[in-house]
Amino acid sequence: MRGAAAAEIRPAARAVLELHEGLVGDRALARPDTYAGRNLGAYLLWWWPQTYLKVQATLGMVSLPRRPRILDVGSGPAPAAIAAIDLLGGEATCFDASEAALAEARALGIERTTRVLPREGFDLTLAANVLSELPDPLALVRGLQGTVAIVEPALRETGRALLSLRDALLREGWFALAPCFTQAPCPALASARDWCTAEVRWHPPPFFRQLAEATGLRADEMLSFAPLVLGRAAPGSERDLWRVVGVPPAEKGKKRVWICGPEGRLPLVRLDRDRRPRNTPFDELRRGDRVRLHGTERRGDGLRLDPESKIERA
Repeated sequence: MRGAAAAEIRPAARAVLELHEGLVGDRALARPDTYAGRNLGAYLLWWWPQTYLKVQATLGMVSLPRRPRILDVGSGPAPAAIAAIDLLGGEATCFDASEAALAEARALGIERTTRVLPREGFDLTLAANVLSELPDPLALVRGLQGTVAIVEPALRETGRALLSLRDALLREGWFALAPCFTQAPCPALASARDWCTAEVRWHPPPFFRQLAEATGLRADEMLSFAPLVLGRAAPGSERDLWRVVGVPPAEKGKKRVWICGPEGRLPLVRLDRDRRPRNTPFDELRRGDRVRLHGTERRGDGLRLDPESKIERA
């Protein structure tokens, strides 16, 4: 795919920056009627490819049947629906308030679009970057069908709101399928500083790298997002599984990551002198990774990997 001429990049970069400020900065544009005209064009250039990848990464956290009946809620121009179809097959219905966005979805190959929330049966419902734009997201999610996959911005405000919604739905009988390995109240909410995000590395097309350089926005190597997958049936349980939820900078003489599982949210620590082939996957861990631990020991600074410990990507 070719890059874009400078005369094309400059106005596109201005539109992306304006929409970014309204969605991530002051949040003044975080509302359903934003996605038309210039804003819709900026979304297609900057957020569409990112949302596609984030949704596929979220769906990859769980086992899902092939060829599901898919509903994309607040679909915009269908990045989530197309991501799910490309990954799983099936057919999708896109629901959105913006006719301009639905027209783009149809141009991209989605046959069924609607401005009225469908009530027919669906196996998989997607809600990508939607809940934080609604006054009552809990009411919306309560009425959704099938497995519900949610992606929200990786901001503290939106991430913690998503975890609060998770806990509220679990109290009503729902189950967390991913990224959680526990049905207990989310331990991240115990501290106002914590929330849960994942990340996915990508290799964007040339025009996107040009936009990243022109805007100064850093989304051209790693994408961060807040994922949540919910269902009404209890997931199977596996022993010794953890989700990586934080990767702080390395410290002198040791490295730690934060992991979350049935025992809560804990630091996993390895001293530099204890690095061995059995625990080298620790060096490459990223937020969102699933890991299986063997032979760890509780210490004062968390779960400790010693020379005999083993860590595996799961």
